[in-house]
Amino acid sequence: MNRLVATILVGCIVSALWAADGHLQRINAIKKNADYLYGEATMAVQADAASLAYEQLQKQVFDWAQRDSITLKVRSVTEINRLADTLMMRRAEMYRVFVYVRKSDLTEPSVQPQDTLATDSVKPLVNDSVKPLPTDSVKPMSADSVKSLVNDSVRQVIRQRFSGKKNRQNDALLRIKEAKNFFELKAIMQPLKERGDIIDYGKYATAKQPEQCYLIVYDPAGNIRALLGKGDNVRKNLKTGSDDGISNYRGCGAIWFTLNEK
Repeated sequence: MNRLVATILVGCIVSALWAADGHLQRINAIKKNADYLYGEATMAVQADAASLAYEQLQKQVFDWAQRDSITLKVRSVTEINRLADTLMMRRAEMYRVFVYVRKSDLTEPSVQPQDTLATDSVKPLVNDSVKPLPTDSVKPMSADSVKSLVNDSVRQVIRQRFSGKKNRQNDALLRIKEAKNFFELKAIMQPLKERGDIIDYGKYATAKQPEQCYLIVYDPAGNIRALLGKGDNVRKNLKTGSDDGISNYRGCGAIWFTLNEK
């Protein structure tokens, strides 16, 4: 009986080792394959390891899309998580979680040109029979004609570009306010920083003077819950216009940022 139990235990251990070895081979193969993006973490709690691994994968996806100018079909971190596969291994008392996704699953399929649009069927747009007007027949436009071409939208753009720093600050806040999740926020924050409208940003825990920072509050799924103005316990909610505070969003995280107000 004892021999039977020992045999079963040995068989279980061997099977577990084979499975772990298979997972390790799969992980190493994915890391070497440029068609995949991945994230991984090793922690004492499996849920914490999984959370950190998915967070790293999401960052890899956004960095890849921005670096290579890739148009993604996913619109939120939830969609990225849904497309990803997971491998889990034990390391003594630790859990190693490896999550990965194929790049092609994140992008729209490329559109191939139709065979019917052959180059020899495309006719030139300029008719040889149409001769240019003589230069002396072209009269300059009057000032009133030029003024009529500048419509209200163009005037508005000109005012926004040249009316001072205050409008640039408001424009930055308006653009950030449009973001609904981390995916959209990433595409907004970095260009604003590169243009100088935002001085810096980061996770709430890294803020040296949080009362001097604006806050973007997000839930665990990466959805934007609030945009808060500068302040201490009480801040203005820039989406609703009412008084608010970080304490009203328990279980959520926050990103701080500072505007160029000089």
